[in-house]
Amino acid sequence: MKKVTAWEVAMGLTFAFMGWTGVHYGEMYRWGVPIMYPRIFGWVLIVVGVGIPVEAYIMRSRQNKDK
Repeated sequence: MKKVTAWEVAMGLTFAFMGWTGVHYGEMYRWGVPIMYPRIFGWVLIVVGVGIPVEAYIMRSRQNKDK
């Protein structure tokens, strides 16, 4: 089984948590400026957060398959 590094899992959890706060509260700010459509942007962050470890796993499994 291929490993997904702790860094990739941490990045994924961070993105998913930031996205969930935007979806839940309906407000997101970056450097004091409100983000347009925070709920949609929050869902995008959740998808990216889940996709990072999944993509890392898939890329590593394909890399060893070619050898």
